[in-house]
Amino acid sequence: MSRDESARYVGISNTTFDRMVQLGWMPRPKRVFSRLIWDRLQLDAAFTDLSEQQANPLDKILAAEEAWERKYEARKGRRTAAEAQAAAISKLNDLSKAALEQARTELRAKGKEAARAKARPPRNKP
Repeated sequence: MSRDESARYVGISNTTFDRMVQLGWMPRPKRVFSRLIWDRLQLDAAFTDLSEQQANPLDKILAAEEAWERKYEARKGRRTAAEAQAAAISKLNDLSKAALEQARTELRAKGKEAARAKARPPRNKP
């Protein structure tokens, strides 16, 4: 079986399969001319030897892989949680400043109207 077929046979990604081969959890391939080929029976034996009693090593590998992918995505320009929180706080501050300025403008306008009303002479009623 090729590397891709072997990984699919065990039910994992190519990257995870490569890591398991490096760790010795899966058998090494045999070289036939220029191709690397895995023996299905060795794959079955290696998969059976993975202890079900202990923490599943595949879960650890997959969790590490997922963590790496999250870091990679964050580095590609997507916001981290802290950056998103800082942006939200900044937006709230901007909105608060705008609302405060609007309230001040309205109070000034009301104050000017009140001052004008006091300055007007009372109307004489006939």
